[in-house]
Amino acid sequence: MKPEYRDRIYRFPVGTTKVRVLPALAGSNMNWMLTGHALGHPGGRHLHPRTLAAGRSSVFDAAYRWCRENSPELLRSKSSPEGYRLLADPLAICWLLVDLPAEPGETPKTVARLLVASAYAGDRGGVAGVGHLISRLFQEKDENGALIADPSKPETCPHLLVERVQATGVRYPSYSLRLGREPSPIDDWFARMEPEELEILRPLEEVIHIPAPEEEWKLLQNSIPA
Repeated sequence: MKPEYRDRIYRFPVGTTKVRVLPALAGSNMNWMLTGHALGHPGGRHLHPRTLAAGRSSVFDAAYRWCRENSPELLRSKSSPEGYRLLADPLAICWLLVDLPAEPGETPKTVARLLVASAYAGDRGGVAGVGHLISRLFQEKDENGALIADPSKPETCPHLLVERVQATGVRYPSYSLRLGREPSPIDDWFARMEPEELEILRPLEEVIHIPAPEEEWKLLQNSIPA
C-alpha cells in the first residue's frame, strides 16, 4: 500500500463484523476486488509487478530461478524450512465499509477500510484465506445462473457478516461468512460516514504501491543477505 493508506488496512477481529463491500469506484479499471500476488521479505511484503500487468516479472523471480538452478538447498521447502521464501502468495484487496462497535456513551461509526488478505484457496492443505472466501462467496449463482449477490451493484447487494474464530493453540484463524437477507444500498452506508472517511476513497489501483526494480533489489538484499 502507499504510505497514506497503510493505516486503513483492516484485519477482522475475533467475533462477528458487519461490512459492506464497496463497488469499483468511478475511474477505476479494476473490479471491486483486486487479486494479485505478494512477495514477503523481512519487515513486510510488497505486490508482485504482475498484479497490474500480466507477464511482468520481479527481481525475486530471477533470484528464485538462479537458486533453483544453482543452489536449490537455499530455497524454502519441507526439507529446508529455514530457506529463502522467494515465491509470491495470492492476495486479495478490496474496500470495505465497516460498522465499528461503539464504546459506552459513544455513537457507532462507519469507516472505510482496506482489506488486504490472503487469497489462498486451501488446495494444498490448511485454512483458506478470508480474501479467497469473500471472492468465492460473491461468485455463487442461483438456479438461473445469476449471481446471488454482486458487490458491483450499489443498490441491491446485501451486507456481509464475517465471523472470525481463533482457536487456542491454532496458528491461523478460521472464518465463516454469510450474506444479509436484504439489499444494503451503498448510499445508506455513505450517509453514516464522516466526510474524511468518504474523501479517502480512491480506486484500488491508486492506493497500491508496486516497487520499481531498483527498490525491489534493495528488498531482495534484505531477504538474501550477502
